Amino acid sequence: MDYALQTQALYKSFDGCKAVDGLDLTVPAGSIFGLIGPNGAGKSTLIQMLIGIIRPDKGEAYILGRSIREKDGGIRNQVGYVPDVPVMYPSFSVAEMYRLGSKLYPYWDWQRCRDLHHSFDLPAAGHIRSLSRGQKVQVALVMALALRPRLLLLDEPTAGLDPVVRRAFLHTIVEEAASRGTTIFYSTHNLNDLEQSADHIAAIHRGKLLFSRSLDELKESMHRVQVVFTGEPPVEAIASLPGLFNWQSSGKVVIITINGELDSIYARLTVLGAEMIKVMDFDLESMFVELMKAVGYGFGM
Repeated sequence: MDYALQTQALYKSFDGCKAVDGLDLTVPAGSIFGLIGPNGAGKSTLIQMLIGIIRPDKGEAYILGRSIREKDGGIRNQVGYVPDVPVMYPSFSVAEMYRLGSKLYPYWDWQRCRDLHHSFDLPAAGHIRSLSRGQKVQVALVMALALRPRLLLLDEPTAGLDPVVRRAFLHTIVEEAASRGTTIFYSTHNLNDLEQSADHIAAIHRGKLLFSRSLDELKESMHRVQVVFTGEPPVEAIASLPGLFNWQSSGKVVIITINGELDSIYARLTVLGAEMIKVMDFDLESMFVELMKAVGYGFGM
């Protein structure tokens, strides 16, 4: 498989505290890859190492097949970056920021810049300091995409944005991946955003990788089912079911969260005396909470 991004035993600490701790991660080329985790998990530190803002202590990382340690930073001309709080010259106009971008990046595409600028209905003459946070994020996205990136790194860019701006932002990055084959790697706390746009997902906590899976695989393997038994639920047998994450009972009705193939789950529950089995809605946020509990992390998002 062709990878747009790889890390191998990557470490970074600050004042003796590990921010990224032996991270091994692969991001398929052309994917929309979501990175999740609580505050302080190491998401921003990882992205800042990839973009070259900070250097790793140990380990290696590759973007588009090139080591991030290489002194020749030419590969980063093909990497777009949008942080949660874009850093731009407050006294510049939007047009001046675009002109600066065109001088800094050799692959700058003015037509792409104009098209995105108009689609977001951004002002060209106003100063950066007069823009709302949402508009600044959109300007940063316009600049990141106008350089025609092969890889786009997004560090919680939609946090705090209103629903209309967030929807427009997500639509743009999905279109970018679909039409241009750009790899999108973004961290977020908004699991609804991931469910609508990502095809791969990884979670980190305290700098360590907890899991990395395709979204389809995750949805096909995890289930929440409501089971009605003919008599009293067989508590011990339920608790020993393979792949069980969690279960709760109320009389003859049991709600089970479990990993595995549905046909196999149905067969086991039928043997245990299930009279009715109903698959329940199970969104990504609920899946994430169960996965975190399973690995011993009881935090919320």
